[in-house]
Amino acid sequence: MTDQNTPVDGPYRITAEPFPTGVTLDVEPFVQRVVTDVVEALLTDRFLDRFDGLVDMQARDPHLIERPGDLPFEGLVDDLVAVVRTRLPVYGRQCANLAERLLVLRLAGQVRSLAERRAIPAQHAEGSAAA
Repeated sequence: MTDQNTPVDGPYRITAEPFPTGVTLDVEPFVQRVVTDVVEALLTDRFLDRFDGLVDMQARDPHLIERPGDLPFEGLVDDLVAVVRTRLPVYGRQCANLAERLLVLRLAGQVRSLAERRAIPAQHAEGSAAA
């Protein structure tokens, strides 16, 4: 069963919290899976030598200027991103749950924002009347 702030409970739990201009989605379980994938990939023969090369680079001259194509870290990151999960699956009723909850949170933020904007001119008018 999902609660109001957890519209998606699997395969990766997503919690939703409103803020004035939108909604924050907490996708910690998904991020944990991605980090696990990255660590596992680093331990494979495909990436281990390159990762070791990055560790060995730490003692390099900090004033050395390299072109972006020469930077092994960026290349490693690009290759790792290509092999890890980058899509967050949301299935069946959970799609509707997420959409419904996001809509409710977004509308609540708009109502609060509209109420705040209307309160400001009223406060200015009260301040003018008091003067």
